Amino acid sequence: MDSALREIKQIRDAIISIDTSLQLIALSKSSDKRTTVFVSKKVICQRLNVPTVTLDKLVYQGITSGGKSGLVQGTHYCKTDPAEQNSSKFLYDPHAIIQSAWSNFQNND
Repeated sequence: MDSALREIKQIRDAIISIDTSLQLIALSKSSDKRTTVFVSKKVICQRLNVPTVTLDKLVYQGITSGGKSGLVQGTHYCKTDPAEQNSSKFLYDPHAIIQSAWSNFQNND
């Protein structure tokens, strides 16, 4: 029974990742670049292949830098509740995060 649940979880994670990938592809071909999907911290970390603590550090960096670096609220993520401080409950914009990562990579000579 445990192996069946594990396999269902793996299939679920793969479907979520595929859905995020399809959304990113659709946005890359769109001229208005409007976000149509927000995802959980776990999904964005799986998509970027980074540990969840990395996202926490980037959120903290965004807060301490006043939005000059790291992940910025309103651009890269939004809170489901304004008083919420737990980053695992935030919803992330995969398009904005990947665009920011790519532009940082391009500007790094």
